Amino acid sequence: AWTMERQAEKVLTFAHIHKPIIAKVQGNCLAGGTDIAFQCDMVLAAEDARIGFPAVRANGMPLAHNWYYHVGPQWAKRIMLSGDCVSGIDAARIGLVLDAVPAAELEAEVTALAKRVAQIDTGLLTANKRIINIAMELAGQKVLQRLDAEMDARAHLANGPRRTRFKKDMAESGLKEALKNR
Repeated sequence: AWTMERQAEKVLTFAHIHKPIIAKVQGNCLAGGTDIAFQCDMVLAAEDARIGFPAVRANGMPLAHNWYYHVGPQWAKRIMLSGDCVSGIDAARIGLVLDAVPAAELEAEVTALAKRVAQIDTGLLTANKRIINIAMELAGQKVLQRLDAEMDARAHLANGPRRTRFKKDMAESGLKEALKNR
């Protein structure tokens, strides 16, 4: 659990950077990719992006667990208890990302948003980002991150049939085969 907490601290650094960070999601944003994306201040996605954490089916849970804060308990449970992915369009619909646009327009949309944000004085940006982050802390986000690291460590020790099969497939055939069989 201690090691997992130290790893999570690295990812959680994104939230502590004073300048706003915009994540651009195109293609697959899975497992650890979601840990990074959801530490950013705003996330824009291509409509056809695939976002999810399929690793919950056999390998544990997110290192930086912000799903609840983005989508609430029902959708967080839906995604975390099934390992299913959602499209960029559905991610925007449920509040997981700020917006979804056609892939060909994603770069321009992210650039336009960054330019709008860049027009605000740096001191104001920092103050507004900090107060929102503090509100999330008051809502239990930091405690949740610590508990998540502990639960992830416990999940990695689980020896249920799916986890056992995944480890066996990894040892015998490698990651690609283990993921296929998962």
